[in-house]
Amino acid sequence: MTSAHLLARHLKLDGEQLAGVRTAAVLRHDLPLQRAGQGTASRDPDDKDLDHRQGNLRVRILEAEGLPNRPDGAACEPYVTVTNAELTRRRVRKTAPGAGSDVRWDEAFDFEGTSACAQIVIDTWDRSSQGGPPDLLGKAVVSLSECRPGIPHTFFSNLLEGKLVVRLLFDFASLPSPEEEEAQMAQILGLSQA
Repeated sequence: MTSAHLLARHLKLDGEQLAGVRTAAVLRHDLPLQRAGQGTASRDPDDKDLDHRQGNLRVRILEAEGLPNRPDGAACEPYVTVTNAELTRRRVRKTAPGAGSDVRWDEAFDFEGTSACAQIVIDTWDRSSQGGPPDLLGKAVVSLSECRPGIPHTFFSNLLEGKLVVRLLFDFASLPSPEEEEAQMAQILGLSQA
């Protein structure tokens, strides 16, 4: 007697209700068991296994422009939250609030021991002037699996109104200091340090 027939007898199912039960049981047990963290560290872009190796991440919130004024005409007070969302944990950092429609933060947040397939969620908020909940101005989600290790990646995220500029640097080795990173970026962009 097959497992489907045993299941049918236990659940008191007739032949019509039994249709597809055997197939479902076979599919359920024939799927390979793959646990998180057992992905290969393959460099093949067609390989669907995720790389869960730990590395170091720096998220630098650079600036925002074109943010809206509040409905009463007052300037917004934007801030940004950065969430490092991994399989088993979440870590959140927050910038200081700015003022106006064009804000320059240039704040860096380092996350050690970050999975190479983590999701980085960047929310831009307008702090409430009356003590209520903040208003969401926009959201960006970046997967570290899209970033090359050791290479800074700059993202321009369109918000509901306006734009946010963020730079991510992920590497399996130690990250340079924020000052060294800025010097390297200036050199890459051909800017002179005067």
